[in-house]
Amino acid sequence: MRLESHKQALYELRFSTMCKPATEVANLTQLESHTVRARTLMFWRLAMGYLDWGLREAELTYESTLDSISGAFDVFHYPIHEYMLDARADIWDQGLVPESVKQVVAASKAQEVPLAPTAERLLLAGEIAQLDDDTLLEPIQAALKATGVAAPAWVATTGALAYALGAWQVAKKQAQKVVDGLSHSGAKTVIADGPETAWALTKVYPDLGVDLPEGVFVKLLSEVLAENATPIEQDLGKVFVHDSRPAYLIAAEEPLHTAILPGYTADETAFGRGQVYEAPRALVDALGANRVWGSWTRALARSSGGDDGLWLTHPDLAAGLAQQRLDQAESLGAKTIVTDSPLAAAILKKQAAGRQIEVKLLAEILV
Repeated sequence: MRLESHKQALYELRFSTMCKPATEVANLTQLESHTVRARTLMFWRLAMGYLDWGLREAELTYESTLDSISGAFDVFHYPIHEYMLDARADIWDQGLVPESVKQVVAASKAQEVPLAPTAERLLLAGEIAQLDDDTLLEPIQAALKATGVAAPAWVATTGALAYALGAWQVAKKQAQKVVDGLSHSGAKTVIADGPETAWALTKVYPDLGVDLPEGVFVKLLSEVLAENATPIEQDLGKVFVHDSRPAYLIAAEEPLHTAILPGYTADETAFGRGQVYEAPRALVDALGANRVWGSWTRALARSSGGDDGLWLTHPDLAAGLAQQRLDQAESLGAKTIVTDSPLAAAILKKQAAGRQIEVKLLAEILV
């Protein structure tokens, strides 16, 4: 059992109260069983052999995102998402996967992967593929064209979803298909449509033992746009930048300990550093927008509900998380939420219907 390798860390973390304010689903449901502490205690008991996996234990493990926000919030930055990933993989080994999760993974397996176009530079639309809706691909392609960047789109399942849900063998097969496609395309630069796609290519594939073709360089779409766009100032009102949870998994630096002090808002970069955070903000600032931010930003950004498959396995919980995120942005006076994640944009757009706040994918503010 993979959880056994985390015995000491789980033993330590179960006494921590630091993660409680960050716990995403527990803040929504108000159920103690959804808190990080309760889940950590359950994992520790499982790792020690004091408890056997059962259906309810499996359900609790999936009634959440990977909850990396709690790892970011804890001053010692325990890798909570790693415990979640290993626990979910154990659940597959135990044959206790909830039916809703099985269906999501089966649907991802059934998605056809088209032949990758031949190009020196390629846009890998992995988040778009998970949505199974090309609507948000249009502004992305238009924004790249406007910046003079030639990169044909390849809509392909990356394996990130299956990996996040613990179906690692499925994820490995999907990852290999992507790598084979990149080899066929001859691409040297892969532009990731969002943070989850970049996470898959740079973190998940190495963990699965799948190597990208030699000489292939991965770059975020937000970086490409920030470097090449010629922004024209526009009135977006007060803008709140939303960071998806996978952004934390590819960020350069963890939050500083000062960032978790109650009410701290002195320096936004204290909440985490890296191009995944800087690039979208640079572009929004270049547009002359009045950007606002609060405590739950960057590595401490609360989920949109579009992270780690929750919007597919537990749509009601995901909708609640999205509403909470919209509430927070509105409390800061924001009129527009901008995000570089197609998944987050799609979920937030749906939940923002009928509200005063508008949600835009980063590419949409350029076209």
